[in-house]
Amino acid sequence: MPSASIVGLAVFLGSFLLFAVQPMMGRLLLPSFGGSAAVWTVCLAAYQLLLLAGYGYAHALARWDLRRQRRLHGALLALAVAWMAVLLAARTRIMPHVGGSAAPIAEVLGCVALGVGLPYVLLASGSSLLQAWLARGGADRRVYGLYAVSNFGSFLGLLSYPLLVEPFVPLKAQWWAWCGGLLVYAGLVGSVGRVRNAECGMRNAECGMRNGECGGRSEANDGQDAGAVSALRAPHAALPGDFPAVLSRPWLWFALPACSSYLLVAFTNHLSLDVEPVPLMWVLLLGAFLLSYTVGFSGWAQKALPLWMCLAAAALGFQAWHGLRPVRGAGFLAEMAGGAAAIFLLGLFLHSWLYRIRPETGRLTLFYLGIAAGGAAGGALASLLAPVLFRQVLEYPIALALAAGLVGWFAWRLNHRELKGLNEAILAVALCLPLVLGYRLAGGGRDVIARARNFYGTLRVTRVAPPPAADGPVWPMHRLMNGETLHGLQIRHPQLWRLGTAYYGPLGGGLAVLAHPAYSNRPLRVACIGLGAGTMSVYGRTNDFYRFFEINPQVVAVAGNTNFFTYLADCRARLSISTGDARKRLEAEATGGEAVYDVLIVDAYSGDAIPIHLATLEAFRLYLRRLAPDGILAVHVSNWHMDLLPLCKAAGRALGLACTGVQSDAVPQRLTTAARWVLMTREPLALPALPRGAARQIDWAQVRDMRAPTDERGSLLQLVRFGGRPPLAEQEVRPEDLDAMFR
Repeated sequence: MPSASIVGLAVFLGSFLLFAVQPMMGRLLLPSFGGSAAVWTVCLAAYQLLLLAGYGYAHALARWDLRRQRRLHGALLALAVAWMAVLLAARTRIMPHVGGSAAPIAEVLGCVALGVGLPYVLLASGSSLLQAWLARGGADRRVYGLYAVSNFGSFLGLLSYPLLVEPFVPLKAQWWAWCGGLLVYAGLVGSVGRVRNAECGMRNAECGMRNGECGGRSEANDGQDAGAVSALRAPHAALPGDFPAVLSRPWLWFALPACSSYLLVAFTNHLSLDVEPVPLMWVLLLGAFLLSYTVGFSGWAQKALPLWMCLAAAALGFQAWHGLRPVRGAGFLAEMAGGAAAIFLLGLFLHSWLYRIRPETGRLTLFYLGIAAGGAAGGALASLLAPVLFRQVLEYPIALALAAGLVGWFAWRLNHRELKGLNEAILAVALCLPLVLGYRLAGGGRDVIARARNFYGTLRVTRVAPPPAADGPVWPMHRLMNGETLHGLQIRHPQLWRLGTAYYGPLGGGLAVLAHPAYSNRPLRVACIGLGAGTMSVYGRTNDFYRFFEINPQVVAVAGNTNFFTYLADCRARLSISTGDARKRLEAEATGGEAVYDVLIVDAYSGDAIPIHLATLEAFRLYLRRLAPDGILAVHVSNWHMDLLPLCKAAGRALGLACTGVQSDAVPQRLTTAARWVLMTREPLALPALPRGAARQIDWAQVRDMRAPTDERGSLLQLVRFGGRPPLAEQEVRPEDLDAMFR
C-alpha cells in the first residue's frame, strides 16, 4: 500500500498548487480585459469545468490496472510541466494579443483552458486518484478524510496569494515558482506509485497467498476477512445512525455541491455591487467555501448536522434581512464578514450532509465526479448563464431560495424528536424571507427606467422627481448607476441640462479643465478615461477637442441615448469616443504619434473593480507621455472602500510630479456630491482660491507613504479601508433637494 504520509503530502501540495494558480491567472488576465470583476467569476466557472474534467479523468483512469495508471499519469504530468515552461518563456509575446474580443467570456474561457488547462485537470484529478490508489491498497472509508486535507491545502494556497505572494513577488517569478512546484508534485506522485504495487497487494489479499503462507489460516479467520471485505463494500445506506434514506439519494452528490457552488458565485456577484472586488474579496469568499468543505469532510461534523441546519437557517434569515435594509456602505470588513459567514455556514450544512451520504470506496471516484459535475453546473449557471438571462443580479435571491428549499426539506424529513416544533419554524423562515427578498430585488424599484448587464457590469438608469408644484411642471432627474456606484446624473430642466453634477462640479472634475493655465487663451485637448453619463463634456467649448475612453459598450449606448442623458448631444466641443481598454488605446496613440492632451482625466477608480493595470507605475508613466508639458493629469479618487491618496502620492514621487489634492463637499441643491480629486503636474499648479467651507486642499504630509505597484509586482490590498463608513460616502440627492432648486 502506498505510504499514507506521502499520499497526504502529494494531495496537500497538489491542492495548494491547484488553488494558488487561480488568483495568479486572474491577475495575469485582468489587464487584458479592462480589469472587469467578471474576469474572476468567468475564471471560476472555467476552473469548475476543468475540475469536472479532472474528476472524470480520474474516474475513467481508476478502472485500469495500477501500473498503466501510473505510467499514463506520470507522462501527462511531465507534458504539463513542459507545456507550462514553454508558455512562460513566451508570455511577453503572447499577452499583447490577448483581450479586445467581441466575446470576452469565450476568450477568458479559452485563455484559461489553453494556459493552465492540462496541469489544472491533472492536479484536479490528483486527490481522488491518489485516494483511489490508497483504497485499492486496502484502506477503508477513512480515505475520505484526505478530501479535508485537499481542501485545507486549497484554502492555504488561495489565501497565501493576496497576503504573501502578490504584494512581494514579481508576476514572472510567481509563475516560474508555480511551475517548479508542479515539477515537485510530479515527483511525489511518481514516488507514490513506486512505494508498492497497491493493486497487486490487494489482489493477493483477496485471492490468498499462492505460496502456501495462508494454508494454515483457519476458517474463522477466513470468515472474518470476508466480513471485513463485505463491510468495506456495503452501500451508503448502511451507514451507522438514524438517517432517512430519502436524504441519502445518490442524486444529492450532484445537487448539494451544485447549490453550494451557485451560492458562492451568486454571493460574489452580489457583494461586487457594494464591496470593492479586489482579489482579497474573491479569496475570502472562496476561502470560506473551501473551509466549509474542510470542516464538513472532517468526520465529526456529520454528527452535528441538526446544528448546522439551524445555523444555515439563521444565515439565510440574516441575509434576507440585510438585503431588505436600505442602508449600504457598511465598510469592507462588515460586508465581507457577513458574506463569508453566510457562505461558510450554508456550505458547512450542505457539505456535512454530503459527507454523511458518501458511498463505499468502490464508488469513490464516481462520488467525486458527481461533486465536480454539480460544482461545474452551479458555477456555470451563476457566472455564464445568469448575466445573459438577467439584467440585474437576480442569481442572489435565487441562490437564497435554493438553499432555503434544501434547508426546509432537510428539516421536514429529519424529524428529530428534540427538534419537534423547531423544524416548522426553520421551514417557515427558510422559505419566506428569501422570497420576500427576491420579490424586492425582482421589482428593482419603481424609479428604474432602464437596465443593462454584460461582462463589464450591471447598469441601471433611475428617475427621481421632486414633489409636484402647483404653479409649474415637474423636472425629473436621471441617474446612471453601475452596480451601486453613481456614474452620473442630469436634471431634465432645459436651463440646467448642462450643469456639471455629481463628482464633476466646478470644484470636482471640472476643476481640472478650469484650472488649466491655457483655459482662457486657446482651445484644449481633453481626454477622459471613463465615460459615465458624459458629464465632463459640459466643460467643452467650441474648438475644444474631447475624447472619452470607455471599455463597456453599454455605457456608450446609455450615455448617447437622449431619452436618458443629453450631455454628449449638447457638447459644443468636437467629440470622440474610443471604445476598448484605455491603456491599450493610449499606447496605440503614443505609437502612432497622435497629438498629446492638455488635460487627461482618469475616472476609473470610483467604483466596481479598480483596474490594476490603470493604477500601476507604468500606467502613470504612459499618462505622462500623453500629456503636454503644461498638462494636468486629474485622478478621481473618491471611493467607498479604498483610500487612493497614497497611490497618487507614490506615483507622483516616483515620476517627479507635483500633486494637488482637492476635497469638495456635497451641495445637494447643485446636484454635486462629495468628491476627492488629485491634480498631477510637472510644475506646481496655482489653483484659484477655493470657496471657504465648500472645498479644501489635501495636506499630503498627512497621507501615508507606500511603494507604487508595478505591472509585475504589488497590489492594491494596502489601500483597502477595513473600517466602517468612509469619509467621502456618497450623499443621495433627495426629491426635496430638487424642489428647492426651483424655488
